[in-house]
Amino acid sequence: MDKLTAMATFVKVVETRSFTLAAKILELPKARVSQRIADLERVLEVRLINRTTRTLSLTEEGKSYYERCLHILHELGDIEGTLRLKKTNPKGKVRVEILAAIGQHVIVPNLHEFKDKFPDISLRIGCSNRISNLYEEDIDCAIRGGTLVDSSLVAKNVCNVHFGLYASPGYLKASPPINTPDDLAAHRKINWFFSESHRPLIWQLNLADENIEVPGPYDLLFDESELAISACVAGAGICPGAPFVVASRVASGELCPVLPQWCFPPRQINIIYPSNKYLPIRVRSFLDWAFDVLKTNDTLNLMPRDLTR
Repeated sequence: MDKLTAMATFVKVVETRSFTLAAKILELPKARVSQRIADLERVLEVRLINRTTRTLSLTEEGKSYYERCLHILHELGDIEGTLRLKKTNPKGKVRVEILAAIGQHVIVPNLHEFKDKFPDISLRIGCSNRISNLYEEDIDCAIRGGTLVDSSLVAKNVCNVHFGLYASPGYLKASPPINTPDDLAAHRKINWFFSESHRPLIWQLNLADENIEVPGPYDLLFDESELAISACVAGAGICPGAPFVVASRVASGELCPVLPQWCFPPRQINIIYPSNKYLPIRVRSFLDWAFDVLKTNDTLNLMPRDLTR
């Protein structure tokens, strides 16, 4: 038995929840797929999948083994993809969805470097905060915030962003002083929705071991963070923002940090892509390039207090 092949088959059965669909995708007879799973269970001496005439469900051992298989196959795919990349000149189209702020402030300003390195790859880039379905919309990869909930996708964490609070100098001058989070109750608050939850960002402020949740209501609520920050610059109130997004506005004097020693819980930024064992070279090229750009961008790791220096 080829164990890696059997593991890949097991993963495909779990993802499709069907021996029939897995066989169709793998272009194998259904009996071959069933035999691979049976051989795997025989070698491991555990049952991985409970089978009935209508449904499949993983045993506890199956759930644990599935997670291990994903990790091993992803690592193997990364190694093989990197080796193949060195031997080829990637060509073709890559469709990417990027979190709007990351696209505007990090990825787009560096795209000329990608095109210099990979002139034969054509990129189609969407910059928004909506959550797209990679499979249904034929998207090759995405750069998103938050945690991954879809086990059929891979998430490579590149950084954690710490939001802080900001306001315009004019607003602060005309408003009561702010020395503690409790003082925020007397101020106008601007907020926005997170796309994946369709709920407003929770104002949870952390300082060392102290955690304080600042309740609403919010005087202005947007579905785009950039619009919320624009309202903040205009003097409409206090607004959360990522340090890498507002850094230039703080430097120019348009915004001032509010309670800069306090920050929101870290928010993950991930590169998301389908859990195929073999990614097309053109997609691998963009993934590796984007990962390096994000990982080496120091502004993404700024804390709110850093903008006061």
